Amino acid sequence: MSTLSAVPTAPAGAASPGRRQFIRRSAAISAAGLLGGMPLFASGQQQVKLAFMYPVGVSGDINRLISNMIAGFNAAHSDIQVEAIYAGSYDNTEQKVMTALGVGEPPATWLPINSMLATFLQMGALEDVTALAKKDDIYQDFLPGFLGTCMADNKLYGLPFQCSTPVLYYNKAAFEKAGIKAAPTNWSELEAAARALTVRQGDAVSQWGLTIGGGWHDWIFESFVRQNGLVFWSRDKVMFDAPESVNALEFWQRMAQAKLMPAASTWESSANDFMAGRTAMLYHSTGSMTNILKSSSFPVGVAPMPKGKQLGSTMGGGPILIARKQPDAHKRAAWTFARWMTNTQNQAQWCIDTGYLAARKSSWETPALKAHVAKVPESRTAFVTAEVAGAFLQVPGYHKVREYLKGALDRTLAGDARPDAALREASAKSNLEIQRLLRRSA
Repeated sequence: MSTLSAVPTAPAGAASPGRRQFIRRSAAISAAGLLGGMPLFASGQQQVKLAFMYPVGVSGDINRLISNMIAGFNAAHSDIQVEAIYAGSYDNTEQKVMTALGVGEPPATWLPINSMLATFLQMGALEDVTALAKKDDIYQDFLPGFLGTCMADNKLYGLPFQCSTPVLYYNKAAFEKAGIKAAPTNWSELEAAARALTVRQGDAVSQWGLTIGGGWHDWIFESFVRQNGLVFWSRDKVMFDAPESVNALEFWQRMAQAKLMPAASTWESSANDFMAGRTAMLYHSTGSMTNILKSSSFPVGVAPMPKGKQLGSTMGGGPILIARKQPDAHKRAAWTFARWMTNTQNQAQWCIDTGYLAARKSSWETPALKAHVAKVPESRTAFVTAEVAGAFLQVPGYHKVREYLKGALDRTLAGDARPDAALREASAKSNLEIQRLLRRSA
């Protein structure tokens, strides 16, 4: 009797075994190659084996937490076994999935940044789970802003799992020493606080007033532009060079030129700099909250993002997506897995353990999360901005478009370009790429 592998058998004309070996060597994941077939129980029932590929995008012990969750799922589901595949960063994970899709052997399910939705839809890679969600409590219980990061044309393609927004972390001891009584609530107060908190020894800065987490400057910058009243992308174009965007980047540039914030950092080093006292304020993800609160040697405050013209923020993190091209039994099993990972209790515990925001309303009503919020009120801080947040840069060709924007931000902060010129160039290149992809898929 033949067994079903984690993905369908390759049809005639698919990639040769030699090419598949090359793909595996270049770090693409072949779910079939990794997981083999489905063994038979004594009863004759087949066990479905699935590959779940995921990144780690924040500081802390996320890898261990996810591995433990999956071990718990496997222990509770004798008919389904999920193989956890840690793939590195978001970028690495998405590239590996795209490569695997190219040879027809995707993982059964994976976790990308929510911005990749449009790209995966263009590839015809995603299973529409709208009907399954309507039979469940998904539309009633998930917070609409989080669920919206998984939707296109009123169809649902995943379930939100690790949901975040940027927040402002601040060193309460440094605030007290500088005579600052409260966290800044707007850009003017932010700049004034950064100036008061910056400590210099000659020309050297021993404590930055503010650090904006590097590596994801584009994500945090989109939040600043939303605070200026603009969403700078639509499905078929970007508007990086709009006046609202230029004004936001001029604000960043002014603080960098005054040496109130470093022009460059990395995502991990920026969190480490804050915990070591090398910066007094930090824009970073809620997903880093538990680690930052636990690892800092000083009392930490967590505040919503200060507003510009208005409050505004951008959803980070990503949903659990399900591959379209796999046997129906595997789709059903993948839905069971996604549903379990995002159920009320698991979302509550995930929020407690990491700082990522629980995506379900019911999770916030659980005794465990209520007790955690009472003990750590900072864990609910991000809701102020989550309520006014939207999806993050969902356009075709996200990876290239993101690099154009990041390059514009980095060159400007380094003093190598003017904000208006850098953003104009990024917009022009991005729109050419978006239109190229739209023509190709038409």
